[in-house]
Amino acid sequence: MNNKQIDFPDCWEEVLPAEWLYLLRLRQKLIERPKITLMDVKREWCRFVLSNRGIRRKSSIDYYVLIDELALTLGWMWSEVKGGKEVELIFSSTKNLLPEWKQYKGPLSHGSDLTFGEFRNAVMMMNGYNDTQDPSLLQALCGILYRCPGGKIGKSDFDGKYREEFKQERINFYSNRIRMMPKQVQWGVYAWFAFFCHYLLTGTFIIDGIEISFESIFTKETQDANTPKEQSLGMSGILFSVAESGIFGNIEKADDTLLLRVMMKLLDDKYKADALLKRNK
Repeated sequence: MNNKQIDFPDCWEEVLPAEWLYLLRLRQKLIERPKITLMDVKREWCRFVLSNRGIRRKSSIDYYVLIDELALTLGWMWSEVKGGKEVELIFSSTKNLLPEWKQYKGPLSHGSDLTFGEFRNAVMMMNGYNDTQDPSLLQALCGILYRCPGGKIGKSDFDGKYREEFKQERINFYSNRIRMMPKQVQWGVYAWFAFFCHYLLTGTFIIDGIEISFESIFTKETQDANTPKEQSLGMSGILFSVAESGIFGNIEKADDTLLLRVMMKLLDDKYKADALLKRNK
């Protein structure tokens, strides 16, 4: 082998879109073909990544040894239980590894361009899919998130909208438009959005250079310091209450507001309410 140096991913943020799509294909094969093992999938993905980054297949022993060594580093990507009889692809990043599919553009990484309305409706589809496994709900989720590019991208009067404006009444249209998206890719969209929802409740965002956590909005402190925090209102409950509260005007204006802006407003209101409670004690 030659001495060409490449960066091999050791976390989700370093995986390229083509590599993510290929991994989703391999995951689907692992599900559908009992004779394929997880190690087979790991080796094949490593081979693809090497090829995608400029190292072609070699017949030398060193090449195959390298493939094996790299496959053994993918513990961060897969979870195995029951002695390897059950495996799961563990996606854990807010970076969107599929920024576009065909002519449709997906959300920016970290949900930075998600509007309150599309997020609210996407959560409904995700929760419905979790409850029923109805593929039409998964397709609707993908249609909501992957829409045509905004009309002013690349123009001097760009309005900040990378995707066409979301309209709730067009969900069926969005869903039908995305119907050719392969099911393994739809699962990839689901995996990203599900983790983003989890991270919204528990993680830290960097907004205008400041680290911000929204966790306190979704939890309440118990009186006993030794007792863990417990979940307060569920995410969906908070989302719908915001839509009805008129914080950003009517429901339509609230839906058109960026999700993270809504969350920052909720966090500011909570800080003010907490400060008022302390003063009144």
